[in-house]
Amino acid sequence: MIAVAHSAVTVVNALASWKGAALGINLKVKAKAEIKEEDIDVKIKVRGKDYHDVSLVKEVVKVIRERTGMNFGVKINIDSEIPVAKGLKSSSAVANAVTVAILKALDIHLGDEEILKIGVEAAKRARVTLTGAYDDACASYFGGLVFTDNRKMSLLKRERISSLPVVLLVPSHKVETYSLRHIDFSVIKDSVERIFHMAFRGEWRYASFLNALAYASLLGYDIEPILEAYSLGATVGLCGKGPALFAITEEPEMIQNVWNGMGEIIKTEVFG
Repeated sequence: MIAVAHSAVTVVNALASWKGAALGINLKVKAKAEIKEEDIDVKIKVRGKDYHDVSLVKEVVKVIRERTGMNFGVKINIDSEIPVAKGLKSSSAVANAVTVAILKALDIHLGDEEILKIGVEAAKRARVTLTGAYDDACASYFGGLVFTDNRKMSLLKRERISSLPVVLLVPSHKVETYSLRHIDFSVIKDSVERIFHMAFRGEWRYASFLNALAYASLLGYDIEPILEAYSLGATVGLCGKGPALFAITEEPEMIQNVWNGMGEIIKTEVFG
């Protein structure tokens, strides 16, 4: 059975306050699952290249086994368009796609919340998330703009967003989630909480910009590309923990010209 999940970008990062907002974009992960006798056989391609870390996928299988009481084996093939360790929710998308594909193959029908919680639990066990990333999981699964309380794993609000162009700036270096465990995000907690409430009230475009400045400054990223895109009227933000940036704009060529030479440019659109 085949399932598809999407990438997303960050409007408000939940690392400081546990409350987050994310927006689906149209980069995809496709997972194909076939049930077999015993073993877990996983093959992953990311943007056409073999990817060998299968720990998250194996954790998804283990959680489903626990939840269903079924001791099944499975063959899983994954094809992802999403760059890894750039803040573009690759783990959430893989967890969602694999969960849905396996449940389809087992002919098990669960509600959306139960499906999402399987992926979140697997991500925690695989140590690819600090907060559970329920906001990322919801944006990847549903699309649109989502607001969540990650501590309570509660979806607070969903909004449909027009399918505007999105420009991604993807630097060559990676930032693994575990590398952030020593950072004290509490120093920006009050600011991020205010930014979250601003976004929740409807000012999500400006909130995304403020969130990017807050986290980029704390994590030591150059804020100049953020300021340049914002000055051109784009909705701009830092993708999760970074290092990727995004700009939502009706003038993608302008952003591409400004960001040219700073990293790989990927053009997509809002999924939502």
